[in-house]
Order: sequence, then C-alpha cells, then structure tokens
Amino acid sequence: MSYYVIGSKYEKNPNDFEDKLPDMLRRSVVSVGFARGVNLSDFVGESHSKIVHHLKSVGESSSSYTALKHFLSLKPGDLIAVKIHGAPNGKQARLLIGAYAVVKGDITPNYNTCEELGHTIEVDFIESELSYLVNASYGQTMHHIVDSTKVAQIFGLYSTFGNSTTPIELDSPEHKNTDEIEVKASSAYIRKQVHNRIQNALLDELVSQFGKSKVEKEVDYIDVLVELEDKYLIYEVKSSPSPEACIREALGQIMHYGYQKRNRKKIEYIVVGTGSVDNSKDSYYSYIKGSISETFSYKQVEIKLTEEV
Repeated sequence: MSYYVIGSKYEKNPNDFEDKLPDMLRRSVVSVGFARGVNLSDFVGESHSKIVHHLKSVGESSSSYTALKHFLSLKPGDLIAVKIHGAPNGKQARLLIGAYAVVKGDITPNYNTCEELGHTIEVDFIESELSYLVNASYGQTMHHIVDSTKVAQIFGLYSTFGNSTTPIELDSPEHKNTDEIEVKASSAYIRKQVHNRIQNALLDELVSQFGKSKVEKEVDYIDVLVELEDKYLIYEVKSSPSPEACIREALGQIMHYGYQKRNRKKIEYIVVGTGSVDNSKDSYYSYIKGSISETFSYKQVEIKLTEEV
C-alpha cells in the first residue's frame, strides 16, 4: 500500500483556481487535469522514467509530468488524501484535507478520461466534506508520501488498516475483532477496522477506570455505555482523524439515545476520536459546547501509529 496527497484545484486562468472536489465526489474518482487530450491508458503502472519521457515528448511541462508520474502509479488499495489547500501560509505549514479515498480495482486501477476532469482513476471515498488542517506543506498537484511519521500525521489510523498488527487478546466479548484477513479494500472496511480499534482501546481504558460491571458495549446503536450510581456516560466512537467531523457525525446519534434515558439519571455525552480537538474560544468544539445545555465533551484516544505504517 502507498500513500498520496492529490490536489483538487484546477487553474482556469493565471491565479484563478476552481475546486474540482465536488466533481470528483460525484464521479467517485480522483483526477489530474494536465495533458488534456492525451490518452495515457497504456502508461498506467509503467515506470516513472517511461511516463516522464513520453510526456516530455509531447511537450508537457514539469508540473504535468511530476503529477502524472505519481497518478499513473496508483494501485488498488492505495490511500489518497485530497487536499483543498497545501501550500504554506507565509512560514506556517498548512495542509487542508477535504476528503480521503482508497483506490478501486483488482490488479490495476480503473483509469479513464473525461472532458470535465481530464485523467481519472476510480476510488471509494472513505469520508468527505472535511476541512481537516494538518501541519504540513505539499504545494504540488500530487505527492507520494513515504515518511512514516508524515503518513501517520496525514492519514491517522486509516494508514494501518491493511498492515499486519499484533492481535489483541480477546479475553472477553467486550472487544471487537480487528484480526487482519484478506479483504478487498473498501471505504466501509477501512472505517469498520479503524472504528473497532478505537473502540477496543476505549473499552480497555473504561474497564480499568470504572470496572467491567459498569461498562457495556453497543447498546441501542451507541458504542459504549457506562452506568454509574448518579449518571450515565454515553460514548460514541468515530473513525475520522478530524475531531470536528467526529462531533458532527456523532452528536445527534448519542443525544437521541440520551433522550430515551432522560428521566432516569444525569447524562454526559462523549464523542471519541483519535485527533486532538481545538478547544480555543472560537473553535467549532467550543461553539457546540456553548450551544447545548447538556454536558458534552470530546475524548481523544491516542494510538501509536508510526511503527505500523
């Protein structure tokens, strides 16, 4: 498995860019707009040198062949972060991710061309509608990410789904299976494996803190319920590396469950993810906390990544 960052902005005119991510999402593809009118189907999976030589021979720029040599090297199962913005803001690194995807296909990816996007490869989007900020700079159209620390920083637990891991000791049904088996890569599989791994880590922590008798998993569509003498703690796990996306997706779900228990005990709502939440005054998290009367928080479960990439 390899990891890539690809841009979603196409330059229509000098310094005038159009975001093509909505079109990519609609077609379930990632794309590169260079070398329009040049069919490169015969170069899918070829060496970088062969791709570059051909593109130079037809007059393409260095920006074009630098992007397309990576694009045509994509393989089924590769992970892609689609960036909305990647260049630094002054001296501040700024990579803004709008979506994550996994490349579809059996032996080779499904390559095509279209007038709207240029060269396309089919993907399964893991998640979209993000504005996930990472402290990194990748200003070119496409980058192959090979440094394990950067892979972990950009892709989070998504980067570990297809690698062999040390099996978790399943001494009780509290844990969910994360054994790695031969599975065709899909967004649903990736999300499920990441979710289960976070949930297992959370369960271990809560059982250690409160005792096994007080912790239940998967109760009426929520992930974990802790029942104490004076209150319920309702936890919902989400797989996104973006805390804001986790909160957006989980909050309605856990509050609906809390509504059913509202006349019994005090309720605390906890959304769980792996990212570090921004709790500054003007953050989305602070806005949500200040907008609802219920007790709500975000919990980060930290899982070491770099040795497994």
